[in-house]
Amino acid sequence: MIVLVDSGILGKLCNPNSSAEVEAAREKLYKLLARGVYIVSSQICDYEVRRSLILNSMRGLSSEGISNLDKLSEFIDFLPVNNTVLQEAANLWAEARIQGVPTADDKSLDADIIICAQYKLLKQEYPGRYIIIATTNVKHLSRFTEAKEWQAIEF
Repeated sequence: MIVLVDSGILGKLCNPNSSAEVEAAREKLYKLLARGVYIVSSQICDYEVRRSLILNSMRGLSSEGISNLDKLSEFIDFLPVNNTVLQEAANLWAEARIQGVPTADDKSLDADIIICAQYKLLKQEYPGRYIIIATTNVKHLSRFTEAKEWQAIEF
């Protein structure tokens, strides 16, 4: 099983504020890792989460989230956003518009489509493996991939 973690889940995993939701997200990560699940995310997700954490740090809030995000790379592989990914994303973006189901504004970078492209490429690289996106945005991502809420993923 391969779980691709999106920005919403990544943000919970590195959140410096302890809450029941944050602790449950971390527990889920450790349970999946203990069962041999390969956990990945995207460099675009790192970017989305990191920019918010840096902004909060510049506003005088805790910078602990940044170091938490850095530590996650010990457990999570971050997939590169390269030409192959961007070409696949461009195709998906156009298909979504032809089908009348865009996931973001036409002028937006549309990180969701980039994540969907990485999912499709993982499916090609690991045929026969169960691959799912863990997200807080099931509606958009499930149009092109298999996606579930983080806590709903079972192994």
